[in-house]
Amino acid sequence: LGVTVKTDLEAAEHFSGEDEDSFKENNGGVKPSDVVPDSSTRKMTKQCLPQLKKIHTTGDWWSLWIGLASFILAIALVFTVQYDHGSSRIKYVIPQPKRWETNPFEAWDLYGVIGTVLLLAFLCSLYLVSQNAMGKLESKPVCKYIKGFFSLGGIATLAFGIGRNKYCYLSGFGYAIFSIIFGMLITNSPLASGDRLSSLKIVAKDGEFFIKCSLALLATPFGILGEVGVGSLVVAWVGSPIALVLGFVFANQVLKMDTGLALLIATGATWCGASAISAIGSVIDAPGRDISLSISVVAFFTIFFTFAQPYLALGVGMNERIAGAWIGGSVDQTGNVIASAAIISEEATEVAAIVKIVLNSGLGILATAVAFIWQLRGPKDETKAFSWMFLWDKFPKFVLGYLLCSTVLSVLLPFIEGTAEADALQRAIITMNTWWFALGFVGVGMGTNIKELWHGARKSGIIQGYLVTNIIDIAISFGLSYAMF
Repeated sequence: LGVTVKTDLEAAEHFSGEDEDSFKENNGGVKPSDVVPDSSTRKMTKQCLPQLKKIHTTGDWWSLWIGLASFILAIALVFTVQYDHGSSRIKYVIPQPKRWETNPFEAWDLYGVIGTVLLLAFLCSLYLVSQNAMGKLESKPVCKYIKGFFSLGGIATLAFGIGRNKYCYLSGFGYAIFSIIFGMLITNSPLASGDRLSSLKIVAKDGEFFIKCSLALLATPFGILGEVGVGSLVVAWVGSPIALVLGFVFANQVLKMDTGLALLIATGATWCGASAISAIGSVIDAPGRDISLSISVVAFFTIFFTFAQPYLALGVGMNERIAGAWIGGSVDQTGNVIASAAIISEEATEVAAIVKIVLNSGLGILATAVAFIWQLRGPKDETKAFSWMFLWDKFPKFVLGYLLCSTVLSVLLPFIEGTAEADALQRAIITMNTWWFALGFVGVGMGTNIKELWHGARKSGIIQGYLVTNIIDIAISFGLSYAMF
């Protein structure tokens, strides 16, 4: 498009004084009116060309390309690695630490060790290609990025492995918590003072980018929405939006929190924690410190609610299905939802997982709605004219990846139903998502200064905003769960 428009404009500029017949003879029968664009065409060209360039030069688009490449790798491994029905390999087609109890070496076999190194090398190559396309490798040596990425990957692997411990898992202390804690401990210790760990610091700054790379991998088959029933849809897609709006209004109007920070913490408390915060943060161009602060607060308090809600449900004798739906709709982070509901029963865990999957699947709709509303805001929240081009610019591109990956799963799974590959496929995609999340959480942790975090949490009102919003979400989720289940 760019070459054609440029050529046509140049041809039009050379037409000065020629009669129409001469111009047609010199330009292959093309009339001057055919190559001189009108004002609307010139305006459209001026708007479209920068957007075409952004496809390979911006982080928003590259997070989509990396998500799709990771999705393709997951599918390729599912259909090339050898395993049978009932084999433990079905759970670990994507290299990762296994579940273990007392001996951490139980988490690793030869496939897992070699495969993890190769997987990190593949993810690193995707990262380097994206950084080169965005022009970030020009100022610093490539070797620094490689060293930093593998250092970050090593920390993420350690967090992933500890989170796989049976007792940590059942206690709600998953990889996400350890990734953030390890990152915070490193950056707030003498180890990272001055120029130390400079390579790691460079890559850790892209923690939010890594989380965005994982969002397309939240894909689920569209058919699941028809299987889960009306109850799960109501709890997930009615309760959470209402709680989000009420929590945002309280944080923004009552606590006088900054509009962007209030939206981030309300989203994290009512939707799906860190992934929702990262998605909405990219839509509203939130500062990195606000995203880190929101993720840290949500991750910290989620541990408490992971245990408080199931034991409260057991204490009052709540119906297992009601309890599962309640936990699925109000506890943040998928891993914490499973750990929380598992305290009650298998049936509660099944219902909780379904509600959480439905809630996660609505993240794209939420991000699109926020992009639509946010672009109407001018300085100091003044409204401004609507622009489709601006909306497209702010539209979260991971939604395109989510829709594409969900479509592939919806088409592919029915053909392989009942096979070992069908059992392994969605597990593989979730694991790939987990790897990007683990890398991202370490980066977020390293971007968090504990002193600034504590000061910001006290001064901004974010803790009060989170607690009130979460209580609203818990109350609405319970009411809808009781009504629907």
